[in-house]
Amino acid sequence: MNVTNMHLAIQQGVDKINSLQADMLLSEEIDIELNKTMSRFINTKYSKGNKYGKGFEESQKRIDDLRSLVTEYEAPVVFKEQYSNDFWIDQFRLPSDYLYLVNQRSELFIEDCEPIDYTLDDSSPTDYFILPFANLHNGTHMAMSIGMMADITNTALGLAMLTAIPTGLTYPADIQQLKDHLLTPGNWGVGFEIYWEMYGQLHHPNSFIVIVDSTVHTWYNWDSSVTNAVSGSSLISTLVTPYSGSTGPDDPTFNEYVYGQHSDNTLGAKRIVNEDATREFAFNKFIQQDDIFKLLDDPFNTTKYTSPLTTIRGEYIDIYTSDIFIIDKVKITYIRKPKRISLPLGIGCELPEHAHQEIVDMTISSILEGISDPRYKTHQLEVSKNE
Repeated sequence: MNVTNMHLAIQQGVDKINSLQADMLLSEEIDIELNKTMSRFINTKYSKGNKYGKGFEESQKRIDDLRSLVTEYEAPVVFKEQYSNDFWIDQFRLPSDYLYLVNQRSELFIEDCEPIDYTLDDSSPTDYFILPFANLHNGTHMAMSIGMMADITNTALGLAMLTAIPTGLTYPADIQQLKDHLLTPGNWGVGFEIYWEMYGQLHHPNSFIVIVDSTVHTWYNWDSSVTNAVSGSSLISTLVTPYSGSTGPDDPTFNEYVYGQHSDNTLGAKRIVNEDATREFAFNKFIQQDDIFKLLDDPFNTTKYTSPLTTIRGEYIDIYTSDIFIIDKVKITYIRKPKRISLPLGIGCELPEHAHQEIVDMTISSILEGISDPRYKTHQLEVSKNE
């Protein structure tokens, strides 16, 4: 059921088959109700607040209800602090679309259960662009390509293709197709990486973060006070996104408003081990905040390389280690936030097809209750049969 069909089903269910009792519902209002209902549906199916009292993955129905939102994510940890002479804390940043944690595991180094030596590397310089999604469409069509230039008036000074965008994409119908294209490594030009909204300490909603390897693109420049030795230009390197029919920088369809940036420590400090360490994998064990320090001091329940202890705070998972092992990466499986349903943008419900009618029925009940319709109780009885 696409978003248009969901809107039609809701209008039919609320309006008594075109009796015009509720003909003033705007598509934006229906979108709001659909998104509220989708959130309520996810929370109900994840927890045990449903008529069967079954939580996430406790029955086949619960497995299928949320399977389209189950996602994996892996990233390096950064060093947070040394808690005591015996324990250290690393941190892993949760992805921007994180909603509920399913499981977590660590990739770690150990050296024959002996104290492991490390060096602290706090130098992770990054050259990058922040590319807002709005720069990739002109309200109707998507850009044809994305390129990097040293000087938009002279391609001879430096020009590199980031990616060619598939032809025929329109806005807003092909938003997701464009995102998928840009986030696929096989579509990146040499010396570029693309991330959505988050990379290390960078967080820019509704934007792509384009990482530039300046050892490949040696003419890349982020400081206008410096003349680049390769290009001979002191201009800041620029991402350009031309549209069909563009004739060059003076053409209004030629977008040149994304400029290069630099960060000295984007990824944070990281502990680097020697070459003799062995790589191992282990499932993490979550501990409540008020118990963690008591357990660390308990020799029978302390953190181990076979089961590192973790806590969660804000946007981070904290991983506690002893002197015999060091965390390199953390991989989590989680339930992500779904994209918001929007009729104007053509964004439908991401939940499995079988859940769409349930969400429509729940939305109709919510709207009927809001307008105090006497059919509300009858409709609720019907909705309660959905499982």
